[in-house]
Amino acid sequence: MNKTLEDRLGKLAMILIFGYFCIQQVQSFVISFRLREQIEFWPLALLSQLCGVVFMVLVLYFTFTRLPPRDTAAGAMPRVVAIAGTFTMLLLIVLPPEPIGEVQRVVSTVLIIVGTFLSAWCLYQLGKSFSIMAVSRELRTHGSYSVVRHPLYGAEVVMIVGNILSHGSPLAYGVGLLWLALQVRRAQFEESVLRQTFPEYEDYARRVPMLVPGVHMRFLEKSASATS
Repeated sequence: MNKTLEDRLGKLAMILIFGYFCIQQVQSFVISFRLREQIEFWPLALLSQLCGVVFMVLVLYFTFTRLPPRDTAAGAMPRVVAIAGTFTMLLLIVLPPEPIGEVQRVVSTVLIIVGTFLSAWCLYQLGKSFSIMAVSRELRTHGSYSVVRHPLYGAEVVMIVGNILSHGSPLAYGVGLLWLALQVRRAQFEESVLRQTFPEYEDYARRVPMLVPGVHMRFLEKSASATS
């Protein structure tokens, strides 16, 4: 499929899907605000939902305004991994939650707030280069992208840990590990495309760690290079 056509179809799908998620998030925030006196730790709960609304709005805005693709990963696997990595955590909806204590609830909500806020900030810095698929648009190397090469995934880890703790089910931890594995592979596919498009990416990758600030995890770096 032509990469421009594929990008347009993906853009339409993202607008529809994340538009629905955004509406649901806004509705949940409004309902929670009206019933705030009945909600335990309601200031944290409302702040968490507000951060979620902001993140979804940014996703929609940068999907609408994103730059055209310069190159995209070949084959079905990068696409399968990207879609699975984006929506895996929705499995928590069908898993029955376990009761959790007050301390765990507060900690999980704080992690969700921090992770969602950081995700929104990283997404804002990524800007019009945003994409779900392994696509190159414009290379970002400043701000949080000067600390690690995939700061959005790092921020999402914090948010996902919060969601897992709030769910409380042992199966939720397994879903979280699956999500993490998919995100690492997703980052590797993205790096393959970026290396092909931007010759300066090699120097950037030597200077800036992939996922953890100050730590070059060579086994991941080699694997990323192997996909190019």
